[in-house]
Amino acid sequence: MLTFEKMHLEQREECISLAVRAQKDYVYLTNYIFDDQRRRKFLECALKIEFHVNEGNAVFLTANNDRSLAAVAMLCPPGVRRPSDITYLKAGFWKAFLYGGFHNVCSWTAMNDKACAPCHEQSEKAWYLSMLTVDPANQGNGIGSRFIQECIIPTVKSRGGDKLCLFTNSEINRKFYIKNGFHEFDAREFTYKGKKLGSWSYCIDIK
Repeated sequence: MLTFEKMHLEQREECISLAVRAQKDYVYLTNYIFDDQRRRKFLECALKIEFHVNEGNAVFLTANNDRSLAAVAMLCPPGVRRPSDITYLKAGFWKAFLYGGFHNVCSWTAMNDKACAPCHEQSEKAWYLSMLTVDPANQGNGIGSRFIQECIIPTVKSRGGDKLCLFTNSEINRKFYIKNGFHEFDAREFTYKGKKLGSWSYCIDIK
């Protein structure tokens, strides 16, 4: 049975572990941090900090399949922006530079800021889906679609949001979001050390 709820504090580490498993080989990261072990350490460090610095601002949601964690999402309300660089550094992001390499990580953060910018330029009531991650063991079972339709969109609607926005760097994800009613409103490309990365922004009107 699939159930949805707000993330409990004691679930945080499990959610981070799930996200690391799901995202470690994502082109969004592999184009910038090439070594598998260093990329995994970087991702784990970055996610721990992301969950910490956004506590109280973002809404963290979970999908649970027969009481086992199956997916996690991070929703940012209108007006909430990425915390300052100082906030991240104080939270320990300097360690991420050690794992990923200073130039690689700086280039990755610059890309990320530019990739999410179109979403933050939407309406005053637009919410931003910063993360939607399904455990690899549960992918392909419709959990992601149900998470969006039965939990994420209703959460935005119940809080007065009129639009939900996100960006993705995967062709598979593009098809997934289109299937779930989203439409593309921005496309751009980033190049780092000869590797190209597509970035596409999507949104859906909340009625």
